[in-house]
Amino acid sequence: MLGGASQQARERWRLDKVVIDAGHGGKDPGASANGLREKDLVLKVAKKLGGYIEDNLGIEVVYTRTDDTFIELEERGKIANRAGAKLFISIHINAARSRSARGTETYFLGRHKSEAARKVMERENSVIRFEENTQKYEDYDEQALVRQVLAQSAYMRQSEKLASLIESQFEDRVSRRSRGVHQAGFYVLWSASMPAVLVELGFLTNPSEARFLKSERGQTYLASAIFRAVRDYKATYEKGITPTSR
Repeated sequence: MLGGASQQARERWRLDKVVIDAGHGGKDPGASANGLREKDLVLKVAKKLGGYIEDNLGIEVVYTRTDDTFIELEERGKIANRAGAKLFISIHINAARSRSARGTETYFLGRHKSEAARKVMERENSVIRFEENTQKYEDYDEQALVRQVLAQSAYMRQSEKLASLIESQFEDRVSRRSRGVHQAGFYVLWSASMPAVLVELGFLTNPSEARFLKSERGQTYLASAIFRAVRDYKATYEKGITPTSR
C-alpha cells in the first residue's frame, strides 16, 4: 500500500508539463530597436524551445500564446496554474539606452537587489498600461511580495536553480555574455504557483546582439541552451523524487 502511494506521489510530482510564455504580443510590442520587435522574436524562440522539449524530453508543452495575441500579465501565470504545469518559463529581450549594453540574464521572483534589476522589472511591469483593469495590481506592493516569496519559498529555490542552469548554458555553450541570475517583482511571475523564471535573451538595442537575435542560428542556439537547462533541471529534480535502489 505504501509502495503504491509513493508511486502515485512520484507520478504526481514528475516533471511532465511546462508552460512557455512568449512575452508581450498583440498591442504590446515589447522592446523595439534596430527594425525589430521583441514580441516577434521571443515567439520564435518560444516555439523552438517548446519543440525541443516535446521532441526530446517527452514533456507536454503549453504556450501562453502561439500567435500575435495580447495576454494580461496576471493571466499568464494563471494559465500555468490551470494547466498544472511544473515549470513556467517567460521569454523576453532586454533594452537599454546605451547601445553597448549586452548579455543575457535570468530572473526569479523576489525583491530586487540592484538598480539594474529594478529598471528591468519596471520596464516589464509597465506593460499593464495596455490592460483594461490595472487596479488589480495595486495590491502587488513590496509587503505583498515578501509574503508571496515566503509562501512559495520551496519554489523560489527551484526557480533560482533553473535560472542558474540557463545562464550557465548561455555562457558556456552559446558564448553569450551572462549578466547573471537576479530576482525582482515581475508581475508575470507573481501568480505562477510553481518554479518560474523570466529570461532576457539579450539586448535588442545592441546592434550586434540584435543581428544574433534576428538570425535563425541565434534563435536556435538560445532555444537549445534553455532546453539543455530544462533537461538538466529535470534530471536533478526527478532524481530527488525517485527512491534510491538498494
